[in-house]
Amino acid sequence: MSTARVTLLSWLILAAPGVPAVAQSGRPGEDEGPTEVRIAVFVLDIDAIDNVNQSFDANLFVMCRWRDPSLAHGGKGQISFPLTAVWHPRMQIVNRQRMWMTFPDVVEVSPDGEVVYRQRGWGSFSQPLDLHDFPFDRQVFSIQLAAAGYTSEEVSLVPDPERASGIADKLSLPDWDIVNFAAETKPYNPQTGEEREGIAGFAISFEARRHHGYYVAKVIVPLVLIVAMSCVVFWIDPKESATRISVSVTTMLTLIAYRFAVGMELPRVSYLTRLDYFILLSTVLIFSTLLEVVTISALARRGKLALAQKIDVWSRWVFPAAFLSVGLETLVLRIWL
Repeated sequence: MSTARVTLLSWLILAAPGVPAVAQSGRPGEDEGPTEVRIAVFVLDIDAIDNVNQSFDANLFVMCRWRDPSLAHGGKGQISFPLTAVWHPRMQIVNRQRMWMTFPDVVEVSPDGEVVYRQRGWGSFSQPLDLHDFPFDRQVFSIQLAAAGYTSEEVSLVPDPERASGIADKLSLPDWDIVNFAAETKPYNPQTGEEREGIAGFAISFEARRHHGYYVAKVIVPLVLIVAMSCVVFWIDPKESATRISVSVTTMLTLIAYRFAVGMELPRVSYLTRLDYFILLSTVLIFSTLLEVVTISALARRGKLALAQKIDVWSRWVFPAAFLSVGLETLVLRIWL
């Protein structure tokens, strides 16, 4: 039903006997304390979580209920009015980036004056992410609702006791698991630390755990193989300096190219993630291997072949041990903990 048809129908209803006038100048019960608005938010689907843009796409259904005695009527059943024709809490989603609504902006009023507003929308929501533990991280995502222009002393946004908020069991999200969900009254204050009363608000939040199997199989394991390939030079005859240097340079260039590909997965944060530490460790180790190869080649050319071979033997154990010790601490243990 279009908005124009709804508006026309509402005015025809208003002309019927027993139907109240709906023009309001103030909120219901303003002399009795805050107006209670009961809210239920159901997350129908989460389509994607974007690490780079620090946002997520969600499909929501929102229902708000409040009581307005001035709208009580003697009709049978519910009567529909345009949202702008009655008092409403002027609900806004604070952290939305863009959103498309699918229901018309109308309310349904029961004979006892209970007003119900339903809306369904799909859109993108901003969410700062803490990526220190990437790709073994957990993130808390939230959607903050606010009653624009009303403080917590004027409007109280509370969870609906009859219709609980929730999230769908199956989501279009292949790389995350939802492990927790909460809905609560949460005043919104745009300036953190400000002492004045915040805007009346309501928030839903859910905790998600990232699936790390993709990164283990397609990032970490190939990196381990690249590092292992660099250590092969310790078994090549020190006299074959050209071959040893070629292998070391090739692995270094491969790692650099791999680092640029992995960097596309994350925003330009100022700190290092767990995966960054692992890649940095691999880079340092491969570069150290290259330095060792150059040193051994120089010793071999000077006739110190015995010393060169001895350094190679030590390197066969020292380099893998250093890689495993630091790698276990930064990544491997995190996989099972």
